[in-house]
Amino acid sequence: MIKIFVTYRCNLACPYCFARDLAADFPKDMDEAAFSRLLDWMAGSSLSAAAFIGGEPTLHPGLPGMLARTVEAGISTVLFTNALFEPDLAEQIAPLVSNFVVNYNDPTLYAPAQAARMHDNLGRLRGLGARLTFSKNFSRQVLDYGYFLEGIDRYRVRSVRYDISRPSASGANDHFELKDTSRIMAHVVGFVKACEDRGVRTGLDCSVRLCDMRDEDRRYLERVSMKFSGVCHPSLDVHPDLSASYCLPLRGVGVPDVTAFADHEALMWHFAQAVRPLRQANVSADCFDCKDFMRRCQGGCLALRAGAGPHLEQLQTETGRP
Repeated sequence: MIKIFVTYRCNLACPYCFARDLAADFPKDMDEAAFSRLLDWMAGSSLSAAAFIGGEPTLHPGLPGMLARTVEAGISTVLFTNALFEPDLAEQIAPLVSNFVVNYNDPTLYAPAQAARMHDNLGRLRGLGARLTFSKNFSRQVLDYGYFLEGIDRYRVRSVRYDISRPSASGANDHFELKDTSRIMAHVVGFVKACEDRGVRTGLDCSVRLCDMRDEDRRYLERVSMKFSGVCHPSLDVHPDLSASYCLPLRGVGVPDVTAFADHEALMWHFAQAVRPLRQANVSADCFDCKDFMRRCQGGCLALRAGAGPHLEQLQTETGRP
């Protein structure tokens, strides 16, 4: 699955957001010509699913048409949203989206009118039979999850995506550093257990160093949490101009045009090769003595890896070629 950033405009200012930096670089939404070219490429790649994301993708005036055309091409759609869209949009897009991934924030991040709009829209989507997945982003400023558990109970949510905040390209967002992961993951395990107690499935969005966790906590997350891994895989984030990044925090590892590649697999292979120098860059000597290193763990999230930055300039000169 690829993630299509149809716009970087947003109607929230979440302190942990690592996409906000790109709004200045991509001030224009994805236009119809670019989307048509991307859709042809996705269909030719036999992709089974595509995620629409931003910014806030519902701010793009052409979103319903994009979703409809994607479904007509036989590709399932996932929509990442803050659920602050105009109420009449719910009826248009609910039949077209297989999964609404809702960024369900701490109540302090909403104005009263925004909170009312979000809850109204979630009620509408639930009434329309839409599948809801809630997303939780832990950051230094936003660690509480009591409100989140109340939300999944209120809207009968059965699956949750979670992650710890990663640094933006500038590092200006509210994020954790590599040295923080041991402490924060112990907190996250409590969150996952609370979700599991409610029969809610959980999935980690990115990756962590396996050695940053107690053995019992690691085994628990490996058993119950989808995608839990110490291996950092490409996110395949496609920007409005059809350039793409390994992921937004590693925007320097990118290509100028995804449609220049034969298919999705060729693009995945390209990114896998592009980050090979980072996989073993500045890892602890203990990593090389670990039986899991370069097997089940490659040191976790490359964006959090200390010393990764100096390698990006060289990688920028080496990436971008199909």
